[in-house]
Amino acid sequence: MSNKKFLRLISVFFFLSVSGFFTANLHADGFIVPKSRPGERIPPLTVKYHRVTVEIINQVAKTSIDQVFINNHPRDIEGIYIFPLPEKAALSEFAMYIGDERVEGEILDRDQARRIYEDIVRRMKDPALLEYVGRNMFRARVYPIPARGEKRIRLSYTEVLKAEKNLVQYVYPLNTERFSLHPLKEVAISAKISSKVPISNIYSSSHKISVRKEGSGQAAVGYEEKNVKPDKDFILYYSLSQDEIGLSFMNWEGPDEKYFMLLASPSFVSPKEKVLNKNLIFVIDSSGSMSGKKIKQAKEAVRFVINHLDKGDKFSLVDFDDGVSLFSPRLLPVNSENMERALSFVDEIEDSGGTNINDALLQALQMIEPGERPNYILFLTDGLPTVGVTRIADILKNVKKANEQRTRVFVFGVGYDVNTELLDRISNESRGTSVYVDENEDLEVAVSGYYEKISSPLLSELYFVFRGIEVKDTYPRIMPDLFKGSQLVFIGKYSGKGPVSVTLAGKVGKQEKRFTLRNQRLVKDDSYNFMPRLWATRRIGYLLEEIRLHGENKELIEEVKKLGLKFGIVTPYTSFLVTEKERRTLDAAAPEAEEALAAKKVTGAGAVKIARVSQRFKELDQAIQVVSQKIIYKHEKTFYLKDGYWIDSGYEEGSPVKEIQFNSDEYFRLLTQNPRIAKYLSVASNIIIHFEGKNYKITDTSSKEEKK
Repeated sequence: MSNKKFLRLISVFFFLSVSGFFTANLHADGFIVPKSRPGERIPPLTVKYHRVTVEIINQVAKTSIDQVFINNHPRDIEGIYIFPLPEKAALSEFAMYIGDERVEGEILDRDQARRIYEDIVRRMKDPALLEYVGRNMFRARVYPIPARGEKRIRLSYTEVLKAEKNLVQYVYPLNTERFSLHPLKEVAISAKISSKVPISNIYSSSHKISVRKEGSGQAAVGYEEKNVKPDKDFILYYSLSQDEIGLSFMNWEGPDEKYFMLLASPSFVSPKEKVLNKNLIFVIDSSGSMSGKKIKQAKEAVRFVINHLDKGDKFSLVDFDDGVSLFSPRLLPVNSENMERALSFVDEIEDSGGTNINDALLQALQMIEPGERPNYILFLTDGLPTVGVTRIADILKNVKKANEQRTRVFVFGVGYDVNTELLDRISNESRGTSVYVDENEDLEVAVSGYYEKISSPLLSELYFVFRGIEVKDTYPRIMPDLFKGSQLVFIGKYSGKGPVSVTLAGKVGKQEKRFTLRNQRLVKDDSYNFMPRLWATRRIGYLLEEIRLHGENKELIEEVKKLGLKFGIVTPYTSFLVTEKERRTLDAAAPEAEEALAAKKVTGAGAVKIARVSQRFKELDQAIQVVSQKIIYKHEKTFYLKDGYWIDSGYEEGSPVKEIQFNSDEYFRLLTQNPRIAKYLSVASNIIIHFEGKNYKITDTSSKEEKK
């Protein structure tokens, strides 16, 4: 672009700014800035839907966007569409359509875009656009946007994705949607990845995604929500590996701590390829309390599992109330005859009597055969032990002694009468998992869904060996098995300078296998700034479980509070971080959960809720973030609203601060001298921030005067 043309564009932009072209609300991703007449206030545009389709072929990504904007004004309006491009994107193609008509626009480099973003901030007195300082910009004129009508915009661009070691990152700037006044009715992102090199790990640090591998070099990723206002970019990582177990290493260096994350995922296994055969026993509680809907759903869940066993598996069933009834005293091979007999056994199960948990589990464990097969027990109960051995310590001792074959026990607790301490300790000590199902939830869906995750075992008895760094405070503490289609997210802190070599060891039957990722250099990359909050989420889950199972400990409680405050994570000990209304929507802040912890209760609604919370914290692959009027998350930082200022959790009250007037020349000099601070200052115009060892207090006196 010529200097003359560029100066003309800036002049037009300046004229539109001072003549009221930009309103106080920007909307959508990109967003449309409507042109208003003198003295006129145009209602904010809203977004009907926002759909994104991504096709990645050998690290070349084509992104197609489909958005519908709604004009709430009674006349046709004109606007400028602005799209902040992904950071570090190397664009090769860009096209925009309004209806079926291709619209010419301009791509402005980051220096041009920066001046425009800062100019909007100066004139609108809104720092939100500082988030995009350092990014290129696409803009185009949109006219007409019909009165009380809709305008559909389609956009597509192609970029080359950068690969760091064996890891590829894709970013879509979804967080501009936070400018929208109302939640979007629909947000959907679907991505198809194709690669000549096999795809191993697929991970999003920002959103909960669905992943489906369709071949060694093919995968489909999806994210969808309704009635939501996205406030962060969509970030997707995928790694390429020829190994049977693909490993990916990432690290992030903060001012005080260093964090690492390791992803481990089996290579693609087609339905026809062999996985390990397993032994499985379903232990079903049919006591009187299971009557009605619960026993019906339990039987349906068992039928699902029976019908989805693999040929080569062995199985049996244990039905218990006061006593114990066996489908077979020994494990039987999966064939049509045995499956038909098993389904008939399930049909005849009736609910009655008490709950003899001890004998049921011991009988199941006695049936496990020694050998190379992995062994699993799916244990379903809705009550407390009331018959036979009922003392918790005795049951745990008996189960541990009987479990010589290291059988994994997966527990499904139904309702609020279960003993969470007993069930969680049974599952933890056997390297299984506890799943708690509310009385109003569908038990069949919970059991069948979980069985699909563990149905095809590949590697057990996992552990990691690191060279080049020392690791500590790693999670999960108890390593799960790897199953077909599963992925392990292992996170912790480290010291050392690298390079890093990591070996994952595990067993296939009795044989140990080892997989090594070599010579990974440590990098300083802001892309991985999600790690501290994810680590804190996992750490809090571990601490809550320790408190719940072993009693309250002052040191553990103080650490939960400290982590909760630093990272904005709501727990039973930090529920004051959110408003009372917000509190009622969060399990972690439910009053009965707090009472259960304080009273050391192991049964009841509160005990079940806190068990579910700690389990969720331990297993989450994305850091916990709550929607609150008091908390704003910005990358690795957390800000709290106090006395009209958004205060960085890293700021120590009473520490010296440098005061700067918002929108002043000194304010923009700070941005120029420290470009990385811009994304944090986008939070608000009244803010206290701790940045690179210094504290800054930004004050917007104009907003204070307006309130007066």
